[in-house]
Amino acid sequence: MALLWIRRLAGVLLLALLAAPAWAEGPGWQGLTPAQKSLLAPFASRWEQLPVKERERLLNVAERYPDMRPEQQARIRERLGQWAQLPPEQQERMRENYRRFRELPPEERQKVIERFREQHQQMRGSGVGGGPFGPRRGPPGQD
Repeated sequence: MALLWIRRLAGVLLLALLAAPAWAEGPGWQGLTPAQKSLLAPFASRWEQLPVKERERLLNVAERYPDMRPEQQARIRERLGQWAQLPPEQQERMRENYRRFRELPPEERQKVIERFREQHQQMRGSGVGGGPFGPRRGPPGQD
């Protein structure tokens, strides 16, 4: 009886070890729900090649998406489409810049934000778009 139990346990452990790489990679495109596929459609063609962390970030957004207000949902859909069009190198640069920004002390962060706003206002005044994602839109009705 104990030998049978040990064999079963060994079999289960072996299956778990063989499946571990698949778990580590996160869900494949076919494993996503229809709602996730709809939101993450801009990434469909390269989903399997995305790093696991990137997939996790995107799935996290998809998980929060249903609880967002309609204007937030529209902005998320637009931004995901724009993000998907950026080359991976530019995405990584933007992530690194954001990490460095988050590591700044609060007063330095505020200075950076103020400088960005000033530059953004200057660009808007000159007719130049507002950064990599185009001009930022405020809440509806405040254009």
